[in-house]
Amino acid sequence: MEELEKDKRIHQKVKRFKAKQQLNTFITEVRPKRCTTNQTFRCMEVTTHKGQTLTVTLYLVKWCSLPYEDSTWELKADIDQSKIDEFERIGARTPNTKRVDRPPAADWKKLEGSREYRNGNALREYQLEGLNWLTFNWYNSRNCILADEMGLGKTIQSITFLYEIYMKSIEGPFLVIAPLSTIPNWEREFRTWTELNVVVYHGSQASRKTIQAYEMYYRDAQGKIIKGVYRFHAVITTFEMILADCPELRSIPWGRWSDILAHGRFKRPLKESDVETICRALLAYCLLHYRGDENIKSFIWDLITPSEDGTTRTLTNHSGLSTPVPRGRKGKKGKPQAPPPQTPRADWLASCNPDHLLQEDSYKRHLKHHCNKVLLRVRMLYYLRQEVIGDQAERILEGADSSVLDIWIPQPFHAEVPADWWDSEADKSLLIGVFKHGYEKYNSMRADPALCFLERVGMPDAKAIAAEQRGSDMMADGAEG
Repeated sequence: MEELEKDKRIHQKVKRFKAKQQLNTFITEVRPKRCTTNQTFRCMEVTTHKGQTLTVTLYLVKWCSLPYEDSTWELKADIDQSKIDEFERIGARTPNTKRVDRPPAADWKKLEGSREYRNGNALREYQLEGLNWLTFNWYNSRNCILADEMGLGKTIQSITFLYEIYMKSIEGPFLVIAPLSTIPNWEREFRTWTELNVVVYHGSQASRKTIQAYEMYYRDAQGKIIKGVYRFHAVITTFEMILADCPELRSIPWGRWSDILAHGRFKRPLKESDVETICRALLAYCLLHYRGDENIKSFIWDLITPSEDGTTRTLTNHSGLSTPVPRGRKGKKGKPQAPPPQTPRADWLASCNPDHLLQEDSYKRHLKHHCNKVLLRVRMLYYLRQEVIGDQAERILEGADSSVLDIWIPQPFHAEVPADWWDSEADKSLLIGVFKHGYEKYNSMRADPALCFLERVGMPDAKAIAAEQRGSDMMADGAEG
């Protein structure tokens, strides 16, 4: 083995194999560990295997906190009996293909008191008032929005409203579209308050295929799908999933499907031109509030100005790249107040005007506060991509090992290094990591088997990398929440 590793190509393959083993071990460690007592989420299928002396019953189990693709077949003795009872109760329901119409408006009656819901739950007085208002509007075929302060139970009122419809023999299927961060709460409240069979439709393609195979449809004795009826009463998903996975969900005759897609067009998948427009608007807004080197402002302005023929152009004007960007909003004490910002004028700004595209005041305040940092990072990322990474970008994004990439490493201005083991290969991995993962994603860089850090200092703490990823998710979900 030692002789083989003297060959540089073989050495790199062995190194990457060991790094990936470490990564797989890390992934296994951060996943919730299931046990046989209280971690069964639901049973989806049952099968029996007959041997010469023994008959074995196996259930397909969806585990708590694990995706559908990680479902496993387990012995009956290892599963909570209540989950088996729930599975049998769902399977015993008779598929009802008969369509039930909405009752006439004259049939609406105000509920004077709360029902007793599952687990002995009951609505508070103001929640009962909200439920009555929702049902009144539904009976009268009137759209409505339930708006209230946070924490007063809008989710519960919405769920009990669907339960009232279910009590009128309209068994769904009901569609709940929610931000990804709120889906666990929706699912929990459905199961806490009602007996409705609810399914979360989300996850990888493998998970969605599992849902389609075991959770969506009733099947006849030959295993064929019974059309027009579904095993679940409600499905919870995100708008992004609807747009990405329409073929499966569109087969369900939702009454308001076309309206949902029409009114949600602001959530349509972004094209490359949309991303360019948004970026131009963001940087134009930063330029408006930036107080610093005019060379940097000139560079950013040239960067975001569209070319006449619509093609991407490489800037030769890197003026200001060696000049530090001043930090903070107020600058040095005693400095005369800067004149009011002047919006640059150009015809192309009409299509990406930040005053029109950036409508969230809190986000605009955040962007204004960090405008210097934004321009600094854009400037340096452009330099990194054009002058350092160059034609190696595609190989990096494909996962090439840093040691086989030919990248120029700038000479440091001083001899101080972050650690004793730091060398030019670490410099190269850091530059590649910033280009590949983004600024300050140090744990992601450290866990990347294509960089040198994983081999030298090992996998980062599970909580640290999870927190870093959670921060990225929160930024991505900000517009939804």
